[in-house]
Amino acid sequence: MKKIYFLILFLVSVSVMAASNQVGIGGMIGNPTGINAKYWLSESRAVDGGMAYSFSKRTSIGIHSDYLLHKEGAFYFNDVYPLDFYYGVGGRILFGDSLDLGVRAPIGLAHRFKDQPVDIFAEIAPILDLISKTGFELHLALGGRFYF
Repeated sequence: MKKIYFLILFLVSVSVMAASNQVGIGGMIGNPTGINAKYWLSESRAVDGGMAYSFSKRTSIGIHSDYLLHKEGAFYFNDVYPLDFYYGVGGRILFGDSLDLGVRAPIGLAHRFKDQPVDIFAEIAPILDLISKTGFELHLALGGRFYF
């Protein structure tokens, strides 16, 4: 039942942010696999979040959110497609046998399509769990979002 409440809270929060036309909603696959959203604060700063199923040692549902800094056009794919480099810090809550809290440090590449309100991304996020259990975990995800 707790998972349903958190899903409702996540979706309501995203809906409120969507009124500003600076929010993207999409999905991600990998570890974790689920839904994600991104809210742009400025041209180079954003907040992202996700609710996803984690395939670590213990499978469980988790929620994460990060504050991100972007370097636009840091790399180019085939000398044509600009890739933004981003990094940040955030937190995650893992709902399993116990409630685990940890710190995330995501690093990734994203491509924003100029003619479409869409982006795609690849991200690696080391996580240090601090509460309930102490340990290190590494998340890898590919995903995309539609902006409205």
